[in-house]
Amino acid sequence: MTRKAAWAGGAYGAALLLAAAYRSELNVVLLLTAFGLAALVFAALKNYRRHAVVCFVFFAAGILVNSCYTHFVYDRLTALDGQTVTIKGHITELSQIGGQYERVLVSGKADGISTEISFVLPADDFHYYDEITVTDTVNVIEGSISFDSDEYYYSKSIFLQGGYATCSYELGGRSVNSLFRGIREYRDKLFGLIVSVCPGREGAFLGAMLCGDKSAMTPSMKTMLYRSGLGHIFAVSGIHLVIAVSFFSFFAGKLIKSKHIVFILTLAEIWGFAVFAGLSVSVVRAAVMFTFTRTGSVLGRKSDGLNSLGLCALLLLTSAPYSAVSPSFVLSFLAVLAIEITILSSEGKEENKVDSSVKMSVSVLFVTAPASAGYFGGISVMSVVTNLLLVPLCTISLQLCCVVLILGGNITLSRPVIRLASLPVRFVLYCSDKLAALDISYVFTSSPAISALVIVSCAVMVVYTVRVRDKKRYLLAVITVFAVWSAASQVCRAFDSEMTVTVLPGGRKTAYVVTCKGSAVVFDVGCHGKLNSAVQRQLENHAVRRIKSAFISERGVLTASAYEEDIYPVPQMIFINDDPLFEEDSGLIVLENGSSADIGSIRVKAQKNGYEIEYEDNSIILGKGNITINGKSIDISDESSVLELKGTTLRRL
Repeated sequence: MTRKAAWAGGAYGAALLLAAAYRSELNVVLLLTAFGLAALVFAALKNYRRHAVVCFVFFAAGILVNSCYTHFVYDRLTALDGQTVTIKGHITELSQIGGQYERVLVSGKADGISTEISFVLPADDFHYYDEITVTDTVNVIEGSISFDSDEYYYSKSIFLQGGYATCSYELGGRSVNSLFRGIREYRDKLFGLIVSVCPGREGAFLGAMLCGDKSAMTPSMKTMLYRSGLGHIFAVSGIHLVIAVSFFSFFAGKLIKSKHIVFILTLAEIWGFAVFAGLSVSVVRAAVMFTFTRTGSVLGRKSDGLNSLGLCALLLLTSAPYSAVSPSFVLSFLAVLAIEITILSSEGKEENKVDSSVKMSVSVLFVTAPASAGYFGGISVMSVVTNLLLVPLCTISLQLCCVVLILGGNITLSRPVIRLASLPVRFVLYCSDKLAALDISYVFTSSPAISALVIVSCAVMVVYTVRVRDKKRYLLAVITVFAVWSAASQVCRAFDSEMTVTVLPGGRKTAYVVTCKGSAVVFDVGCHGKLNSAVQRQLENHAVRRIKSAFISERGVLTASAYEEDIYPVPQMIFINDDPLFEEDSGLIVLENGSSADIGSIRVKAQKNGYEIEYEDNSIILGKGNITINGKSIDISDESSVLELKGTTLRRL
């Protein structure tokens, strides 16, 4: 049996992924199912008996690890919900909130259990790895209509949070890790330097690529980049580590003759960059694989990519079992798996670099597409094009940023390098804007039928990628799959002829999203843009490709300016109330109380505290915390869930 580590790591990762996805509730069922499949393979396929045994043993080990972690860590921590807890540890993450408060992630022990808890504290002289003791009433993290924070933090093994500046805390006056603290502060210094030299979108992109800090990127910009297939480039991962280590190894090899010293320094560079990037799952995976590869070369042994990937899964998931459901973990591992499979399938075949690159890019798309559909509700078909044409330009910019890293952040020397690095990025962002706007660039998978189609077609194409030899037939098959996806998306949109009103409650402020056939009209009734992230989620859920209009009841000019940063795509027309800040050349349209506007098949009439929409024989008044359907008023101020109105039936989602 070859590649035992690959089979073992794959089975172990699959067990932890399934167990975490079902929140450990189906562990017994999963284990029995795995036993049945292993027994079936063992009895029917003699050549694969070792595979069956290895896979079952490590699958069972994965289920056991998940069960132990759930019982001894997750259950005990969530039982602290509503209780006052004291945690003594150190600060691992810092982020400012409006200048007056800071969100602080504290790593330490609570009730004798090692954990991380998020707190909001008044702004103070906080630093990474400062020793700190915090006492507060903690609550289990729950999702909201704007963001599934429970899912996000669950994959990071963060289950509790404190109140909003309600705790007492005491700084210990020392750093628990001065080296790591210095590296993280150096990262923040470089990020500040980059965005100060290039304060626009280019600086935000460069800062995210080098430092993994996306705080300068607007939500609209992130969505645009994801749709154009470039979302992975600003998440620090393997490609960033390759560039940083290549730079370091080149200069170290020129200055130092001893290969062993260069090897030791290179390992220090690998893990130093991993700490610099925040020890994200994707960059740690790359660091582990790099370590195996470099160690193998020094010892005179050839490293196997699939075995290294399997060992990475075993190491990373044992220390953090719930990270198996993290999008960064899943997509990073699947992308590397696709690359390794493509390399293996090409052994012994004569392929030029262009053909090999195209095949690899397509393979990555088909292997990662089902996961992308499940996590994000869509697939960027344009990723094949952007990976081949635009990512190399991003790589040039990243190489220049690594020069800034080596220069130590000296502003005089770094300024021209940063400006030079921004030039390719400016072109990349221009192309990304254009590609993301195309209907064929992004396939929404919110429809179960399209999701099933994507999964089946991807499975077929992965097998076809490994077996095919004829380049023309392969290219034709790829184009056919893309055409089928696009056609299926168009058909689903055509049949979605019923108008839907999605209600996003926020107490006495409410946002509404009216959708039909891939188009939307947005209503902001007293929200002042505070529910824009929730609006964006609903646009994705309803496969909206364009926003015809947006209606803003209060603070229209200020709220409209936030739309460009928060919502993608930007509304084609924005109607506001009579705002003293209104300017004739602003592109906004004033809709006074009692006035009407026809938007496609609906008529919108402005009222004092909301809007009335008329379509067919129905009249719906969208108000603050209440909605009136054909004269029947309904209180919707409860913030617990999203509501959906189809026809005249209102239901909770």
